[in-house]
Amino acid sequence: MRAETMIKPEAPVDAKLRIFSLYVDFAASAHAKRVTGIITKLAGPGWKIRTEMWHLDSYLAGEQLREIMLQEAADAEMLIVALCSLDYYEPRLMEWLNALAGHQAGHQASRLFIGLLGDEDHEAGELRATVKHFIDCARKMGRDFIWQWMGQEAIRDDTWLTDNVESYLSRKRFQLMRATPADGGGLTSGGLAGPSPPENRPGRALNR
Repeated sequence: MRAETMIKPEAPVDAKLRIFSLYVDFAASAHAKRVTGIITKLAGPGWKIRTEMWHLDSYLAGEQLREIMLQEAADAEMLIVALCSLDYYEPRLMEWLNALAGHQAGHQASRLFIGLLGDEDHEAGELRATVKHFIDCARKMGRDFIWQWMGQEAIRDDTWLTDNVESYLSRKRFQLMRATPADGGGLTSGGLAGPSPPENRPGRALNR
């Protein structure tokens, strides 16, 4: 019996991928874990992957822990923010994102921000306001942004995630391969550009 295996391009030497997840409510933590697992599988064994998951309440635990959270999130190539309940505008989350945007200002390498919003049991609520704020913060951070309503359809079909993550990893791989000791790092990229918030669609990346 003949079997054919698709082989992904090898990751460059010292290819590192840091994934930082922040969840607002307990139900959202399951979405963040699932998405992290999918990303890890897509990257494959060639990448040195480091993952962290924090609850938003940790941000209120003290100044030292707050700074650790912000620095770890700022250093991560992939930022995942998950919340199921959208019945009200979450001021603590917006405060955290605004603070993170300040820490992120010096980073120029390609980075990704993934928003996981809602679920089957929660109505849209403040979805538009939340997505708009996420987009604004992504621009300030210089991150590409994708988001998805986490209903059953998104769980059954994760191409909204895999297509964008594979595209990001290809771009990241290219940057790492182009990097040399002489130039000190990967290619730089410009600011975000994309449709206005009401026109943005779930699972759509705002490409640089």
